[in-house]
Amino acid sequence: MTDNQIRSAVRLGVPFFGVTGRGEVMARYVPFGPVFKWDKNHIVPMPLQGSDLLWWLQALDEEDHQG
Repeated sequence: MTDNQIRSAVRLGVPFFGVTGRGEVMARYVPFGPVFKWDKNHIVPMPLQGSDLLWWLQALDEEDHQG
């Protein structure tokens, strides 16, 4: 999945599994459930949801482009 497809899935609340442009594996298994991120072979629920999660992803993208 592209970053834009991941953002769309987050916004729409649909299940998805994808790797961001930064190599982070993210997934949602049930409609409108939490988004999970893989970290060191552990599945971690993201503390941010919905528009907050989209803002976080956008901020990371902007940070990557500044460096």
